[in-house]
Amino acid sequence: MCALRITSERAFFAESFVRVGIVAGDGGSWLLPRIIGYARAAEMALTGEPVDASTALSIGLVSQVVPHNDLMSEAMLLAERIVANPPHVLRWTKRLMKQSQHEHLDSILLQAATYQAMAHGTADHAEAVAALLEKRRPEFRGE
Repeated sequence: MCALRITSERAFFAESFVRVGIVAGDGGSWLLPRIIGYARAAEMALTGEPVDASTALSIGLVSQVVPHNDLMSEAMLLAERIVANPPHVLRWTKRLMKQSQHEHLDSILLQAATYQAMAHGTADHAEAVAALLEKRRPEFRGE
């Protein structure tokens, strides 16, 4: 259920409800096909067999596999790269990406234009442009 997924090289993933005689009750039957495709999700759900970290990466279940001892530091580095951006724009971008999973392109383009206009009116946008012109790192304040 995460937007970004980093895993240890030691990790395994399974949709194993079938192995204990029940159906997936945690949203996996809805989420998993959208993440890795219907055929891969069906294979995981119908066999209950786990996939290793390498396979999880190759099917798009995770976006990054890192050494086990580096997992938390790598996750924190990714988080730092994300929060270095304007908070309003991050929220709007994530919302737009979520909406794009169930809405038509024309409505997404309209919403994107709305968010773009809103972003142009923020102090963070002005800071981003100034930082670009001054060749420095921007300091965003969520304004």
